[in-house]
Amino acid sequence: MLSLTRIASAWTDAPRLRQRLAIASRTILAIFGGYAFAALATASLALALPLTRPQAVLAATLSSFALYCALVIWAFAAASATRAWLVAGALCCLPAAHLLLTGARP
Repeated sequence: MLSLTRIASAWTDAPRLRQRLAIASRTILAIFGGYAFAALATASLALALPLTRPQAVLAATLSSFALYCALVIWAFAAASATRAWLVAGALCCLPAAHLLLTGARP
């Protein structure tokens, strides 16, 4: 049989659980979303930069570190986890669309 203290404890633990899930969601976004965005941006920039192929790849790779860090910072600075995911998804769509439109192959 459930006691009243157990029911009250369940209600007070709900906000803590929500907060932990939001932090876990932001952490997953920072790690995997940041990697996906950096990889897509690197490939897109390597094709778009008006440099010789080795210089374009080097410049795109070096800039990917800054882009990865920026997305990690954004994942935890956004007002909500939902907003962080939406912005990260929109940011990933830009280089992905460029890669699809240019006909880049893996």
